[in-house]
Amino acid sequence: MTEKFDEYRRTLIKQSISASTLALVAASGLVIPRVLLAHWPQDAFNAETLEDAILTFLGEAEEVNEEAIQFTIGSPPTYAVNGATVPVEISSSLQNIQRVALLVEKNPFPLAMALEPTSAVSFPFKTMLKVAEDSEIIAMVRADDKLYRTSRYVEIDIGGCA
Repeated sequence: MTEKFDEYRRTLIKQSISASTLALVAASGLVIPRVLLAHWPQDAFNAETLEDAILTFLGEAEEVNEEAIQFTIGSPPTYAVNGATVPVEISSSLQNIQRVALLVEKNPFPLAMALEPTSAVSFPFKTMLKVAEDSEIIAMVRADDKLYRTSRYVEIDIGGCA
């Protein structure tokens, strides 16, 4: 009888300490729900076509093909052995960048990365993408209510999307 009581008491004390610690951390502002930290464009990431992903995340705007946005040479490479980790680097001289999107044409869901940069984000911007098969990687930037686009074709040996 005493052993059951001791075990119950230990469990109760552990749970009380855990709950009070979590409450203290939450009240101090150290733990904030993910929903408050970032906007997650669910519809854009679930879009199955390039056009739907672009329209959902970047919206409608005049599309401009200029040299103001470019991939740095070699990023993404024109050939990647493993599609699970394809390095991408975007450079831009544009001001007032509102949104950046990286799309992979032949992925099951084309939108691979979406970014709404703050003043803390500086270019060039580097990231890694998963690429399912040989495909065009497209970078689109929305700045001053215009869409800027550039792309590069990448050949993949081993696909990164299942």
